[in-house]
Amino acid sequence: MRKLVRPFRLVQPPRHLAHLVASRSYLSYDKSELRDKLERNPYSYLQVINPDAKKDVKGKRGTKPFFRAVRDEYDEFLAKGWLEGTDGPGYVIYRQTTPTKTYTGIICVLDLERAKDGDIKIHEQTLEKREELFVEYLENVGFHAEPILCARQTGHPGESKLDLCIDEIIASRPATCDFSTTDRIRHSIWWVNKDVDSGLSVAMKEMDKVYLADGHHRLASSLKLMHRYANEPGVDRILAYLIPAEELNILGFHREVLNWSGDLKKILAQISSLESVSKIKKLEDLNDEPRQGEIDLMFKGEVHRIVLNRDKSKERIDAQWLGEEVIEKLLGINDPRNNPNLKYIPGTESREDLANRKGNLVFYLHPIPVNQIMNTADAGGHLPPKSTWVEPKLRSGLFVYEYGNHDHPEYKPYGQR
Repeated sequence: MRKLVRPFRLVQPPRHLAHLVASRSYLSYDKSELRDKLERNPYSYLQVINPDAKKDVKGKRGTKPFFRAVRDEYDEFLAKGWLEGTDGPGYVIYRQTTPTKTYTGIICVLDLERAKDGDIKIHEQTLEKREELFVEYLENVGFHAEPILCARQTGHPGESKLDLCIDEIIASRPATCDFSTTDRIRHSIWWVNKDVDSGLSVAMKEMDKVYLADGHHRLASSLKLMHRYANEPGVDRILAYLIPAEELNILGFHREVLNWSGDLKKILAQISSLESVSKIKKLEDLNDEPRQGEIDLMFKGEVHRIVLNRDKSKERIDAQWLGEEVIEKLLGINDPRNNPNLKYIPGTESREDLANRKGNLVFYLHPIPVNQIMNTADAGGHLPPKSTWVEPKLRSGLFVYEYGNHDHPEYKPYGQR
């Protein structure tokens, strides 16, 4: 059987530039922040994925000419030494330390044939349009620059051996690269090749399945790419960060109903009359967080807690109940992925800000437990869209997987052949 977890030839920024090259996802910057980064930091990976910032690009964002310009910028970074490849394949032990939590795991590539067989467990459905867009991107750039986030379940084959290997490598030598970013996150990296493997490769061979926590569209697109370019070396793998499931930080993903002009008393009465609702109570303490089976409705500073009847099956997903029983049936919002009147809010936003959200109706959800996510994936089910906000969030451009391990001068992306 093909190995699920594999080593790869890493492309990375040199140690002295890593803190300048690695960037947050460009979607996390507002326009002024992005403009400032592009003007002030020539080393930022944001320069690669925004080639039109300082140069004329023939095509608009999302077109083949634009994606080819991304590849050209990437080539320039390689030529300048702002990105560089390792001599051979290996793994990365990567530790991310935030003010409140530490994540330690393995940067590797996962075998996509094993994903096709169901050994990379998924819990979300994807959109065909987004899949096709990312396939076109991959066709023209030829690399992954941000790992998908995967979890390994407690008690998996080889777990104790793998944990021991990671601990021994971290304890036995200083990090290959170690730096902090302005968001107060420390990034520590240990490159592990065959000369300093310490049994890591052997321990990884026993891994039989992993759970995808973040990156469903990237996985789906990579599977499509593999099918279209079956003879291309390296397209049968995807870059991944693999951490223990208990280290995942899962936050709620809240719902905001825009342009709502309804009556608060009326909607509360309608929700209260549902058979699945036990009661609704008004909260005086804004810091009183809901538990599973409780959803807070927020409007103009008021907070009302919807308490659902006890779930005897233990399979009910609060976000799904909210979507079906309230957002769709009572508020008339269909097609939750694309409806402009429904906005999804990451769990990183403060509860106080959400309670006073410009007069819009907000539903505040408790995080879905990681075991429920894995059970859903094992059963072949899907969570509603935007059900979980999962951390850690990984930096772009810090770890790059280029298909086929080709040397830079000879390599051309698929769209340029």
